[in-house]
Amino acid sequence: MEYIITFKNTNLAIKAEQCLLEMKLHVSVLPLPSQISAGCGICLRIDQNEIKAALGSLADNEIGGIGLFSRATQNGLFIYEEVSPQGIRHKALKFE
Repeated sequence: MEYIITFKNTNLAIKAEQCLLEMKLHVSVLPLPSQISAGCGICLRIDQNEIKAALGSLADNEIGGIGLFSRATQNGLFIYEEVSPQGIRHKALKFE
C-alpha cells in the first residue's frame, strides 16, 4: 500500500516535495488522479513505511491543509480510501 497526499495549491505541493526529499524520503510527484477531487492538480505518492515520518515533517514545517488517501490495487483496480492524518478512515472509492 502507498499513500497519496493532496494539497490546496501547487506551491504547497512543491514545498512539501522539497521538504520530504531533504529528509531522504522516497516521494514521487504525480498528476492528481481524476477519481480524487481534492486539492490542486498534483499530488505526492509515498510508501506506507514512510508516511508517519512524512506527516511529521510536513507538520514541523507548517505545511497544512493536506488531504490523505491510501492507494492499493485490488483485481487490477486502484482503490483510493480517504484517511485522516491520524488514520481514521472516511470513505472507500474503487476506480480503474
